[in-house]
Amino acid sequence: MRDYQHTISMPLSFSGIGLHTGANVSARILPADPDTGMIFRCTDTGTEISATVENVAETAYATVLSAGGAKISTVEHFLAALYGMEIDNAVIEVDGPELPILDGSALQISQAIASAGPARQDVRRRFLRVWENDRIRRNGSMVVVSPCVEMEILVTVDFPASAIGRQWAKLTLNPERFLKEIAPARTFVLREQIDALRAAGLAKGGTLDNAIVVEGAKVHNTEGLRFPNEFARHKLLDFLGDIALLGRPVRGSFVAVRPGHTVNHAVAEYLASPVRSAFHDPPVSTGKVPVDIQASA
Repeated sequence: MRDYQHTISMPLSFSGIGLHTGANVSARILPADPDTGMIFRCTDTGTEISATVENVAETAYATVLSAGGAKISTVEHFLAALYGMEIDNAVIEVDGPELPILDGSALQISQAIASAGPARQDVRRRFLRVWENDRIRRNGSMVVVSPCVEMEILVTVDFPASAIGRQWAKLTLNPERFLKEIAPARTFVLREQIDALRAAGLAKGGTLDNAIVVEGAKVHNTEGLRFPNEFARHKLLDFLGDIALLGRPVRGSFVAVRPGHTVNHAVAEYLASPVRSAFHDPPVSTGKVPVDIQASA
């Protein structure tokens, strides 16, 4: 992990459709000063929303932030790209209610960040270190947190559709591995869920160009899968996007079993609590040792 804060070296522009709203939207990522963190600037309302745990308004099917009477939806892929590429400070301008879904992954955003290059800032990063072993449960999901000298994540998923089944993905975070192994993984949906989602006013912009559609053993997308375990990799991507709301890089080990935005947010709230955030950079604690994640296929 980098020791100093970074922003992006130049503005980056994106446009496309919102996955849930179906709105045509444009977004720009702009450089920001040290210690700014991530800020969403809604150009249609003039409202700024800090990307923080406290500003999370909804976690059903997407992470939604709210402040000052404004909301911005589906922030997790942009945040995952910035976090995975180790960008600490940026302003994300958006002219609609939701970030563009692009191809359903964080690849285009991450590639743009890599191509532009990060800009080093002369302020050290403030790490949040995990020093206790614990577990957080929500709605049949569980995340185990443990000490580690880096950020390690293991995600497992279990779906009845045989095209997904049981699979796992693992990452020790650095920009090169994130760009190659996690950023290309796309969001997905079971075919039998689509009608209910649209009846609830969601997935209005969903197509085979921005989401994997699974029906039993069949993947409906002509492209097929980018990885055999693309579903677990995308859940890991979402986890990073939600953890990015802590506003600082994390050193810790996470084992996430059937994760989703709700349990991810619970983990971020747990780590952001005053008792734990007070120990963001303590001396080595006796008896607390890094945990090496192991998994078998």
